[in-house]
Amino acid sequence: MKNKLFLTLVSAFYCLCLYSCKEKNNSSTKNAFFYKDSTAVINEEIPQVSKDFNFELNVQADPERGSWQNPDLVIKKLGDLSGKIIADIGSGTGYFTFPISRMAKKVLAIDIEQRYLDYIEDRKLELPVEQADVIETRLTVANEPNLHTDEVDAVLMVNVFYYLNDRPAYMKIVNNALRKDGILVLVDFKPGDIPVGPSGEKVSPKEAIEILKSAGFKEVDVDSESLQYQYIISAK
Repeated sequence: MKNKLFLTLVSAFYCLCLYSCKEKNNSSTKNAFFYKDSTAVINEEIPQVSKDFNFELNVQADPERGSWQNPDLVIKKLGDLSGKIIADIGSGTGYFTFPISRMAKKVLAIDIEQRYLDYIEDRKLELPVEQADVIETRLTVANEPNLHTDEVDAVLMVNVFYYLNDRPAYMKIVNNALRKDGILVLVDFKPGDIPVGPSGEKVSPKEAIEILKSAGFKEVDVDSESLQYQYIISAK
């Protein structure tokens, strides 16, 4: 009888230890997912992620990007975001989506890559509920932004314009999606040989202005000074 009682107690203690270790590991993984090297954690959690995607994530999370991208300045170009719905077209892994979500009523993270949107959805789990609810991910295709007429107050397009095939048609849809007094902030790489961005022939600010005006934008302003490698266009 004593032996049976002893075995029961040992078994219970063993199970308790296993549960405790499991909870500790889960907690550590969860905390690591949002902080520090998110790419490394993705590799650990999702072994099947392709090498190309890992490379793209490293580019998105480039710690030096902040020095030349100046995200705070870019976001300020959108104006007062309180109570506003913002579309972040080409959101990637949320470089701009997450800071915007702290200020806006709603931010639509729009991308043609579901894996990027899945990454944003996973990161949302680490945010306060009220901030996570602000972010909506939306899958689209290459030739249109998946926005409805008069749906948003502002549109942000960073490093997207170069990759569009039919820019006039695309930007006409973007213009129609903007509500009255809405604003487009378009950021793209300056022409010439620069150490970041695409290697092909880039879209000049002059060409971009012509395309935007043909798409129905009336007021178009260019800032070619604030960023080292990019120009910023604000259009209404």
